[in-house]
Amino acid sequence: MNANLTVKAKVYNQVYSDKTESLRRSVTDGATLPHTMKIAHSDATDSATKLPIKRHLFRIDMTHLDTGAVNPSPVPVTAYMVVQHGVGLYQPTSTAIELVVDSVCQALVSTAADASALDLADEIFVSQEQ
Repeated sequence: MNANLTVKAKVYNQVYSDKTESLRRSVTDGATLPHTMKIAHSDATDSATKLPIKRHLFRIDMTHLDTGAVNPSPVPVTAYMVVQHGVGLYQPTSTAIELVVDSVCQALVSTAADASALDLADEIFVSQEQ
């Protein structure tokens, strides 16, 4: 993976990276509106089955202006996805992992290329529908 990544026209430059996690920071919107991207991997044990699992975290924290559009909000908007799966005999294929991630994306956003996307982000996170 590249050290620096661009997502939605925001350039995230790598701050650090080790075997378990990395942190990238974007000041594309100015130094007072920093955004961060964290990627982390960990081994764990499933509480129900007691089997070993892998957990992968992808998280973005985006600072934004307050409702008066003047000051940076002290609370960023945070979205993250944790992908958890079995290991060894229970290790899924890359296709199975991509399918579940793509399904979440398809439910939340819409694109012109995907007529079946549901675009539910506003209904779920703003209107708080269930």
